[in-house]
Amino acid sequence: MLAVFAVNLVMAATSIGKTPAASAPSVITNTKVIADDGIAISPEQAADPEQLKKLVPTTLAEAEASILPVRRRFLMWTYDGVHILWGTFGNGRFVGMDNLGKQCWGIYGRGVFAGFYDGQFFWGRYINGAWKAQYLFALAYSNGRYMTFPLAIPTVASKIP
Repeated sequence: MLAVFAVNLVMAATSIGKTPAASAPSVITNTKVIADDGIAISPEQAADPEQLKKLVPTTLAEAEASILPVRRRFLMWTYDGVHILWGTFGNGRFVGMDNLGKQCWGIYGRGVFAGFYDGQFFWGRYINGAWKAQYLFALAYSNGRYMTFPLAIPTVASKIP
């Protein structure tokens, strides 16, 4: 039942080796791919988990502060429905919590994501609402689906607390 409501964390890859379609305009400068989401990941970094690890904020608080001012929500889950992760993302960074109460934070961009789950490094690829990862959820390998939610846009009739 929870999988039906599962979220899309910007992590989906039907095949780890496939190149993701560009979802946002980007600029290529000196082999760096600078996406509009605020994170720069070169093709070399995307292929090397150790280089990705260097780009990830070292703490949850640092990642949380980097998301501002634009925040969107995501939900992601494994295909078996055992692991569900929800949180916020923006500016090339994300933070979240799973159904076991463990925290997660990291970076994303150009079809690659990396971060820390319960203090342990993980990385993976995403495309078209699907993702594959190594060491996420403390598993050697995991995959699943994700979904993102649009920004909340206040209207005249909206009540602001």
